Amino acid sequence: MEEQNTPRYVLGKREEDGRYPVTVDNTPAGTVHRRHGSWYITIPGHRNEHRFDDRYKAADYLVILADKGIRPTIPAPGETHAPGTSVLDTQPGHTATSTYRHLVPDLRLTVPNLVRAAEAMARLAQLGWVPLEGYPGADQPWLMECRLCGWQGRRFWSHLRGRNGDPTPRPANRHPQCIAEKEIPSALISLAAERTRTCSCEFQHTTEIGPALSILSLLRCQISNGDTEATTMSARAILEPCPASTRRANVLRIAERRRAAALRATRP
Repeated sequence: MEEQNTPRYVLGKREEDGRYPVTVDNTPAGTVHRRHGSWYITIPGHRNEHRFDDRYKAADYLVILADKGIRPTIPAPGETHAPGTSVLDTQPGHTATSTYRHLVPDLRLTVPNLVRAAEAMARLAQLGWVPLEGYPGADQPWLMECRLCGWQGRRFWSHLRGRNGDPTPRPANRHPQCIAEKEIPSALISLAAERTRTCSCEFQHTTEIGPALSILSLLRCQISNGDTEATTMSARAILEPCPASTRRANVLRIAERRRAAALRATRP
């Protein structure tokens, strides 16, 4: 009888965000998680788009990457703190990215997904929420902080954006132990005074159609070239918190539609 090989990985218990921590040879190697029927791996500090049939195949791939020296280089998403306090970009010659790097979408890195992330975060600002990690998709739990009381936890974007044409966020009481439901509208009105139509930030964010078309074109080229680091740096213009985030999201959507239409026009 052949002796079965013992896996070098250990699959931990499921965490609150749905991820399973994986150690390889007793050293943290990343996490695995399920999304839309497939399994994916996460290695903090690296992006990986491989898809697997089950958690065990995903964990096996973490072993392969660990043998290549690819291991976490920054804290896991669950350890990310409020905007402005997360890990800095330590690569020589690069500007610190603590205000937005943790907001890069936890999805396949594409221009449409970056635009969706900007739109979702703009709506979160209107609803009094602060995202503490990248946009994970509409039906995945998203770690955020309530600006009305400071509570931190996971909400679903599909619930906050509304459903079936009704934009009313749910639930009406936001989360357990929030402020009284009758006080929520006035609190959100007070927060609305912070939003503007123009960017007054030291770093000028994209709030006009021309610059929006340019940044989306640049991002598309960087993604096509597989330059994840450059893409992340360029994403600052559309992901970093800004008082004009609503206008930014609107112009990005218009620019993305124009970009997509132009691409379709070039096809035979």
